[in-house]
Amino acid sequence: MRHSLIQLSAVAVMALPTYASAAAPNLVSNGDFEAGAVSFETDYSYSPGGNGAEAQYTVRANPYPWNGYFVSMDDHTTGTGQMFVGNGSPIDGAIVWRSGPIDVTPDTDYFFEAFVSNVCCVVGYPGGNSPAILEFRVSTPTVVSLGTVETSLALAGTWQGLGKTWNSGAVTSVTLSLVNRNTATGGNDFAVDDIYFGTETTLPPVPEPGTYLLMGLGLLTVAATARRGKLSR
Repeated sequence: MRHSLIQLSAVAVMALPTYASAAAPNLVSNGDFEAGAVSFETDYSYSPGGNGAEAQYTVRANPYPWNGYFVSMDDHTTGTGQMFVGNGSPIDGAIVWRSGPIDVTPDTDYFFEAFVSNVCCVVGYPGGNSPAILEFRVSTPTVVSLGTVETSLALAGTWQGLGKTWNSGAVTSVTLSLVNRNTATGGNDFAVDDIYFGTETTLPPVPEPGTYLLMGLGLLTVAATARRGKLSR
């Protein structure tokens, strides 16, 4: 009986999700911002010295102290690199980030993804907090919205993988853009890193419900096996 319990535990451990980076090349230039504030366009104003107004951005290793109310955090790529940091624009449709033209293969599924974090705010911040709502757009040249994703208010300083899928159809060239659809002036602040466009996702898989059940059974089995071994001594 003990042997079968150990076998079930091993299966449960094997069912744990594994996270891997995309093997396909990233078609976005400087998507990790390691080269600085280059290879992209934006409607935001570049302000490397500090943040004194809405709709400003910088590229740096830490949101703090560019804005003294922003949280301190590391970049997503290596933990020591750079990220895009923005104070959300109050103008609806203002483009946060836009790529140059990217060649694509017709009739192919692509993943448009980015890691994003709410950066507002440190304890004691006197204003409100209204997280960014990022819209993923593909221009072919007709602008196509792939939908919006809201950053988490509760996870300030934590990277979230956000993304949308797109099929190229007959298109052979696209321009990508990220647009913040939230126009609130209080707490609408964010960081972006590792923008990706390619044929394989970079985001962690979401386990199926059956996987969660198997993981739970495995943990219960491990506990029962340990208890059985302790009682048999």
